[in-house]
Amino acid sequence: MKKKSFTILISLLVICTIAFASEKTENTQTNEKKERIQNIEKNEKYPFFPSLINTKDGQPTTPDQFEDPIVCSGCHSEIYNQWKGSMHSNAFVDPIFTALWKVGAKETNGLTDKLCGGCHSAVGVISNDLVFKDNEFQTSDIAKEGVHCDLCHTVTRSSFKDTPTNEPQNASLVLDPGNIKRGPYKDSVSPHHETEYSDLHTKSEFCANCHQVYHPINNFHIERTYDEWKFSVYAQKGIQCQDCHMMPIEKAIEAARTLTRPVNPGKPCIMGPERDNMFTHEFVGANFTVPALLNAEKHAGIAVERLKSAAELEISTEQTFKSGVIATLAVKVTNVGAGHNLPTSLTEVRQMWLDIKVTDQNGNIVFTSGDLDDEGNIKEGSIIFNAHGVDKDGHHTIKPWEITRFEYNKTIPPKGSATEKFAMMIPPDLAGILDIKAVLRYRSYPQAVANFLLGEGTPTLPVVDMTQKSIKVEIEKQ
Repeated sequence: MKKKSFTILISLLVICTIAFASEKTENTQTNEKKERIQNIEKNEKYPFFPSLINTKDGQPTTPDQFEDPIVCSGCHSEIYNQWKGSMHSNAFVDPIFTALWKVGAKETNGLTDKLCGGCHSAVGVISNDLVFKDNEFQTSDIAKEGVHCDLCHTVTRSSFKDTPTNEPQNASLVLDPGNIKRGPYKDSVSPHHETEYSDLHTKSEFCANCHQVYHPINNFHIERTYDEWKFSVYAQKGIQCQDCHMMPIEKAIEAARTLTRPVNPGKPCIMGPERDNMFTHEFVGANFTVPALLNAEKHAGIAVERLKSAAELEISTEQTFKSGVIATLAVKVTNVGAGHNLPTSLTEVRQMWLDIKVTDQNGNIVFTSGDLDDEGNIKEGSIIFNAHGVDKDGHHTIKPWEITRFEYNKTIPPKGSATEKFAMMIPPDLAGILDIKAVLRYRSYPQAVANFLLGEGTPTLPVVDMTQKSIKVEIEKQ
């Protein structure tokens, strides 16, 4: 009896020791993380950490140092009208982003406030007046304008050589708000402000600072659109982000497909000269969902056009189709019109997928893949092009602050392709012609993610059919 009691006592001591050690390890990791954050915050290079945005003197500015976009519209009316309704103008009020930002504020005890705000409300961050209170982000009116005229045109340089990865990331821009406005013309003259030429404003390195997001603690690349471009044939040919995203849609499509820099004559200022090349300011990518939600139909329409020009499909069969035999087909998806991966940006929530339908001559379905279920979610087993983010324990997550790695990244690089194979049983008694149709579909977010973020009354998210291909195959009798 004494021996048994002694054994139980030893077992309890072992369990307690393991539990204590585990708790100690977890506490140590937490303390190390806190210490690392505090050390970075103390570094004068990052006074607005975890955003890497900065001012010329490293000191906070005030909102009144920035012009309201409506003031800029007085001389740049066409550019203002292009910008208004864009994702840049709606960066602070984007309902899906804002909902996720609020979740991050609560779950990270405010660590994501400035991280996300550095790009979505930069003036609020560098003014130190961005506050999460009463379940809302509160800041100045000019900060709520998102990515606006005076924000971009007071940028002096990128500080990417000082970042933890030596890459542009997390708003690694230096601003010098004031009367000098910087842009792509060397001979600009204005009665309202001083002007200064900026080569940076003509290069992809300018866009990279916000379209490249790294986890501020583990430096994992959550969003890497710039690097996708940087190592592509587009960069080799000198095609910049601005050549596709700051051009009229028809010229953007031509540039992306032909790898030829476009030229767009125009008049950026109502009292200025006609320019050989004028950059438009819709800044449209693939996000057609949010502009539509915010009634920016023009921008939503351009996004749909871009999606429809981005890819091509081919269907091939590897053998003769015979009744009663398993047949295979291959669908090749080629990225022909995007200077970065398809899809890009927050690839853990983007959804580009193949919808395959094989029907007999009477319209009966023989095979299908890529259907949506009754709740609007893509059915299991479908071919989806995106990334699968996981947390430190290997559990799937779409929360950027939890992602430590991608379990897989199934996206298609610029001018690259992916070939997917499908197998189906041809019914023994089937004869005639089969119609094989492949559709490449796109949605900015899974329906389940939108439901989680927006709650009750969430609309059904729209889907764009990017491109499609059909072939007919004759079934041979055994």
